[in-house]
Amino acid sequence: MMAHNNYLSKREKEVAELLLQGKSNKQIALALGISNSTVEFHLKNLYAKLHVSSRAEAILTLGKSTGLIVENLRESVVERKSKNSHTGGMSILREDVEMKNRWLYYFLAGLVFGAAYWHYFSVTARFLSNIFINVEENPLMIWIALSVSFLIYFGVWLIPAILPAVYEFHQSKMLSLSVLAVVIVWISAVLGYYINYVVLLAFVGLPHMEYFLVFGQKGPTFWRDWAELFPRLIFFKFFKWTVVGVIVGGFAGLVTSSLYSFWVKKTHTILPA
Repeated sequence: MMAHNNYLSKREKEVAELLLQGKSNKQIALALGISNSTVEFHLKNLYAKLHVSSRAEAILTLGKSTGLIVENLRESVVERKSKNSHTGGMSILREDVEMKNRWLYYFLAGLVFGAAYWHYFSVTARFLSNIFINVEENPLMIWIALSVSFLIYFGVWLIPAILPAVYEFHQSKMLSLSVLAVVIVWISAVLGYYINYVVLLAFVGLPHMEYFLVFGQKGPTFWRDWAELFPRLIFFKFFKWTVVGVIVGGFAGLVTSSLYSFWVKKTHTILPA
């Protein structure tokens, strides 16, 4: 900027330069690593300082002050608008496709995590059940054991709370979408856990529950037993843990996304894609 250098902030100058390049708000946000609402905030301040009321007037005013308007006289305002609208539309379409693909990846990653967690939970439960603690002789150890057990059982859920939050914020620069990514992963993880449970129960066999095998020897009440078991052991628990996933996953996603967003703003660093 030339004439306006004296009263535009550093960020406003960056926004103005990208504005002169014909970038859309979303493209400016991606280029500067900030949210769309932050871009709108800087544009509003920019308009006020330039004493203009529209994007076109701001471009004309800035262009005159920098000489860019003279260099681009051969390109009419209509042509520029048409070009920007075409390239901007293609960019938005591409970003929408990428976003939908990310939601699919989050969902599939959650399914895999949930299925793996079923086996992880079973193995750790067997391991911890073999540890003998004499509560009467050492009561403090029971609290330590419970704390360690809790961390072992549920600490792994930090993985689907941190990774999708960081990755989505890196891609979209939006806190709300980062939180939503974590919630999707957690809900699909619950689904993956219970899908794995049903498959093992019906087709592989679980200890002391072999009579639920679909291809095993069926008793006269086989399907009635399944009809009683499924709501009680599968459906209602799935529903309960889905609600927990939305609430706790949303909170975990908000915390991790907020911390990462704060770190990015402080360091102006985005992890490489």
